[in-house]
Amino acid sequence: MSTLTRREQVRQETKEQILAIAREEMQRDGVAALSLGAIARRMGMRTPSLYNYFDSKHALYDELFRRGYEEFGRWMNERPFMDGPVRDNWISATTAYMAFAQQNPDLYQLMFQRPVPGFEPSAQSMAVSLNLLADIGSQLEPILNNDQIETNLPAGEARDLLIALTHGLTELHLANNPDLPVGEGRFGKLVEQSVDLFLKAWQKEP
Repeated sequence: MSTLTRREQVRQETKEQILAIAREEMQRDGVAALSLGAIARRMGMRTPSLYNYFDSKHALYDELFRRGYEEFGRWMNERPFMDGPVRDNWISATTAYMAFAQQNPDLYQLMFQRPVPGFEPSAQSMAVSLNLLADIGSQLEPILNNDQIETNLPAGEARDLLIALTHGLTELHLANNPDLPVGEGRFGKLVEQSVDLFLKAWQKEP
């Protein structure tokens, strides 16, 4: 049962509406082009009234940055084959990352591309992002540490190669075929091939 007063509930609902409109604006015009004036017009209020809910545009970005990582964490934690065979687990991790980026392009840009000059996440939001990335990093351990793979690399470098591969394919898929689902398009269809390439290169000698 909610313990919020009616006034607090209305305030929270208004904040959620502001955030939803901000996301629509960013998806249409790009993250850096976000306009508080445009949000205010759609909310039917004057721009200064937005400061009753967010201290600044960067504060609004900060809220979306934190929520983006929380949503990203859910995507990665709910993906299939986390405890499955190495190949399936690896493909699942790459596919989940790409699908999150495609379905949440505004959050993905804000989280991973630094599109807003001068925006720095707050210490609280940065802590959320680092904790979630650490959790996701631990999900990669079964991929890199098993009896099938021998990378001959420090663990951190092997993990970073895996991340770079995933991020690179994602960026290229979004740039070339943003409307096609993961698994289709010039780069979106290369997930399984890229995983197999690394597995072959890192296959442990009998």
